[in-house]
Amino acid sequence: MQLSIIFVNYQSEDLLLNCFRSIYQYTTGLDFECIVVDNKYQAGANEAILQEFPATQWIDLGYNAGFSKANNAGLAAAKAPHVLFMNADTLVTDNAIGKAYQYLIEKPDLAAVGAIQVDSTGKPIPYYRTLNDIRIDLYILPNIPTWKRFVYNCFPKFVPEQSYETNNLVGFFLMTSKEVIRKVGAWDEDFFMYAEDAEWCTRLIKAGKLVYFEDIRVTHLLGHNPFRRAKTSWVNRFSVQIQVSNLLWIRKSYGLGAYFLILLNYAAIVPLFWTWKILLNLLKMRHWKHNTENQVLFTQKTRMLFRYFWQTVFLQKKSYQIKAAENIQ
Repeated sequence: MQLSIIFVNYQSEDLLLNCFRSIYQYTTGLDFECIVVDNKYQAGANEAILQEFPATQWIDLGYNAGFSKANNAGLAAAKAPHVLFMNADTLVTDNAIGKAYQYLIEKPDLAAVGAIQVDSTGKPIPYYRTLNDIRIDLYILPNIPTWKRFVYNCFPKFVPEQSYETNNLVGFFLMTSKEVIRKVGAWDEDFFMYAEDAEWCTRLIKAGKLVYFEDIRVTHLLGHNPFRRAKTSWVNRFSVQIQVSNLLWIRKSYGLGAYFLILLNYAAIVPLFWTWKILLNLLKMRHWKHNTENQVLFTQKTRMLFRYFWQTVFLQKKSYQIKAAENIQ
């Protein structure tokens, strides 16, 4: 056995079946196993997968443990020395898995290999190339390139030796080895969903290079997700779960100062955002509360983030999963 491919399932059996078919059709020259960790097992829902691919190892966790904990459960069951963490909503259209494995084996300086995301038409899906790209996007700043450049220059630079190097691999397809994981640790189980891959990359890169190669492209079928469906505006572009997870990552990887700075940014924006809108309404002879839905939403979301303040400051060991009532849209 050379490679264990680990999937986290949450009512995505139809997607998994198509994913498995693509893997077994196109992956060659590689002895691999597939492990599914189910966060919401429903009896019989996996029947078609197990009938067509009976060698699949199916693990029922019995509850929704979140992405990190489920991945670690799959890792514990993996037989191979190399592991690929892969989303259920993916498809391969060539031997991308085999190529990624060869790169990892042939280049001992690599810690992990990712894949370039493409949509169903083969068009690349935008992603954060570096961790600094994520960090700057967490701030609520004027949507002006000059401001972004200024803030970006305040962060320590990531300077790759080769164009294919990065310090941020998207967790939808991430291949590494058990030896690397032994050195840096497994997925951080405090993360329920989102930002766990960014946090892991801050540790993985200590064991070697993180890379994207142009010839490793995997289709990612991004679909409906209740945590992503937030009203869109520049200020309200993130959901509560995404921000709780991102702030936890910032606290863990960059310290209290970086964490406080982002929260201070949000706290300062609330009165500024309201003042701007109220003055604009009064100047236009409208009621002061006219069309303030964005202001209300941002205020509510910021209040929710501060509910997790002390837990995050002291890095309380727990699953940072927001409650259903906190998923404000």
